[in-house]
Amino acid sequence: MSKTHKHTAHLPHRPHQPQKPAKNRWLIINMLAAFGLILIGVGVLFWMGQESAGKPASAAPAGLPQKGQTAPDFSLMSLDGAPVKLSDYSGQVVLVNTWATWCPPCKAEMPTIHNYYQAHKDEGFVVLAVNSQETSGTVSSFIEANQFTFPVLLDSAGQMEDQYSIRALPTSLVIDRNGVIQYIHTGEISNDQLELVINPLLKG
Repeated sequence: MSKTHKHTAHLPHRPHQPQKPAKNRWLIINMLAAFGLILIGVGVLFWMGQESAGKPASAAPAGLPQKGQTAPDFSLMSLDGAPVKLSDYSGQVVLVNTWATWCPPCKAEMPTIHNYYQAHKDEGFVVLAVNSQETSGTVSSFIEANQFTFPVLLDSAGQMEDQYSIRALPTSLVIDRNGVIQYIHTGEISNDQLELVINPLLKG
């Protein structure tokens, strides 16, 4: 009985003696680990800040050009594989229209744009239909099926869209004979809008 009593009497004391030091050690380890993670996070944020500060200001998007500003020049490949610049059409009134075959309002407005182009191209008016990042095969099939004859350019890498900060399709910009933006429209454009904006520029 005495042996059993001694054995059972000591059981409650064995786990309690090392518990506090063990808990303290784990608490210290966890605190050090958390502190280390905080230091790493601060270091990463500082490094990112230095990287951002080192980039030139021109890396930031310039924003959509505004009415009254000179239209930034751009160069894209045509469906024929030839490089075409906006500045190639200096002295003409230019409608730059960004579009895609998957865009319903783009497809809805294209016959209107084409009819206006056909009626006024001899007056120094041109349409530059800038396709948004589709393959030349897809674009060619669509243009040929609809028998559109205005120049079509391929913005395969989204270069022009980024340059002009275009975020929605279709977007149309009307540029006068001096290369100045006179009108910006997002969404389907109507014949009345084309006549209202472009007719005076053709006569001027």
